[in-house]
Amino acid sequence: MVKKERYEGTLTALYKRNEKFLGLSAAIFFISLFLGYFLSGLFSIFLESFYQNFQKSVAKGDLELTTLSIFLNNLKVTFYIYGGGLLFGVFTILFLFIQGSFIGYFATKMPLGDFILFTLPHGVFEIAGVIIAGAAGFRLASFIYSYLNSVLTETWYGSPLDKMAHVFRNNWEELKESLQLYAIAVVLLLIAAFIEANITLAWVQYISGMV
Repeated sequence: MVKKERYEGTLTALYKRNEKFLGLSAAIFFISLFLGYFLSGLFSIFLESFYQNFQKSVAKGDLELTTLSIFLNNLKVTFYIYGGGLLFGVFTILFLFIQGSFIGYFATKMPLGDFILFTLPHGVFEIAGVIIAGAAGFRLASFIYSYLNSVLTETWYGSPLDKMAHVFRNNWEELKESLQLYAIAVVLLLIAAFIEANITLAWVQYISGMV
């Protein structure tokens, strides 16, 4: 029993229990990224405004090349992705799609080699953070579904509040796992922000000097 409990608390076990959500999140993100890149002309109808707003934020100084500024911006994005799980994951899908397609569209605004060079150091952590936040949103949606389904269908002879508390306790593990996944995403975003603010430019200069 002890070994089982220890195993169930590991990151490997967390991954295995949420593998389908991670796969779904990754699929939505990368499909939307490729669509945003290869169908940029079509997607420009709604993505160009996002791109212009992004440029304005940089020009105004609302988004600065600092760890905190980058982190808070990305945290806001992933909070929407995670919080979208409250509506059965519908908005998690939507925000994942928007984020992925925007990155793909953004890549068309410069030579692809330059885009990869500038995004590679921090992009690995940032993209992983976005995908895990998506999985957290889907796990949150699963919790909401399980909770409401139990509240509405389970037979209960006590008070409604006691029933709701009982059902919450029975489904708490799902909510906890969604929070654990999101916490991991936040850590990855913090790492990505630090790299982007402090290492990326030096990396680009180093690689450019070797070419």
